[in-house]
Amino acid sequence: MVQNVSIEVDLESLEKENHIIGNIYFSIDYHRFFPDHRWSDFVVIILSWWIKSLKGLIISDAGKTFEFDFMDGTPIVLGKKIETNIVEMTFFFSAERRKEITVVCNISELRESLLSVSNKVLRIAKRNNWIDEELEELKDLVLSLERYPF
Repeated sequence: MVQNVSIEVDLESLEKENHIIGNIYFSIDYHRFFPDHRWSDFVVIILSWWIKSLKGLIISDAGKTFEFDFMDGTPIVLGKKIETNIVEMTFFFSAERRKEITVVCNISELRESLLSVSNKVLRIAKRNNWIDEELEELKDLVLSLERYPF
C-alpha cells in the first residue's frame, strides 16, 4: 500500500549562524514524524543532499538504494527504488540500523514535497538577506530538479 511521505521544515525555527539551522523531518501519513518533529539540523545542506539522492532515485533502475542523510549520520533513511514511481523508504534511528519503520511511497509526491519545502526555505533566506554558498547550491539543485523530466 502506498503511503504519504513528505519532507517538512518548521519555517519558524530557521536561524542563521554559520549555517542555516532549523527543524527538519519526514512526515509519514501525516501523523508519524522521523526522526522527530523537533529534530534540529543544517536545513540547507540536508535539503541539497536529499535533492541529489532523489535525483539518483529518479534516474536509477529498480533495486538501487540511496541515502537521505542527516548531518550526524544517524538517524539513517534509505530509499530503494521499487518501480518507476515507487520507492521503499526505510527509517533507522541508530547506527546499528535497528529498523524503525518501512513505508512505500510515490517518488513524484516526494519530489513535489522536497521542491515545495526547499522553495519555502529559499524564500525565507531571501527575505532575511541570508547569502552563502550553500544557499546558491540549493537554488541550483532546486532549478535542476524542477526542470528534470519526470
